[in-house]
Amino acid sequence: MRTDVQREYGGALWLLASDEGCTDEILEDVYGLQTVLRDNPDYLRLICAPNILVEERVRLLDDAFRGRVHAYTLNFMKLLTERGHFACLPDCLTEYCRRYDEANNIENVTVVSAVPLTREQKAALGRKLSQKLEKNVRLSAKVDPSLLGGVRIETENAALDGSVRQRIDNIRDALRQAVL
Repeated sequence: MRTDVQREYGGALWLLASDEGCTDEILEDVYGLQTVLRDNPDYLRLICAPNILVEERVRLLDDAFRGRVHAYTLNFMKLLTERGHFACLPDCLTEYCRRYDEANNIENVTVVSAVPLTREQKAALGRKLSQKLEKNVRLSAKVDPSLLGGVRIETENAALDGSVRQRIDNIRDALRQAVL
């Protein structure tokens, strides 16, 4: 569920970047920040710490990110800090990505397989899904040996399970129904 802060602030960053023609550059910042926050969860707590003056938290952001991210991205983080919403930064970044994907007709698809897919298999599957979905597909792959074989394809709105595990489960369920 998207919050008002996420929609408003993440959406405002998207609109600014779109108006200024720097959506791709800001998207790179967003991915980098998501990684930083994932790998350093204490950083989010530090910038949100109420016992540190807001001015000091803004200075910490400046020291850490000036020259490393676009000025709009840095100012965005400072604004969230000044308004007491820095804890919402991860959700705001997610909203930015959602709007970027929507504007660029991108569908995020996860393919789960029992064994790692080759580069060629991923490329072929990506092309096929792009045609089928009539979207640009951003494909990520995961491995789950419990599938036994086949693949499970997951999008934001749907899932298609063609795994051997699913087929076995379907047969088992059909047999149970036949016995009842």
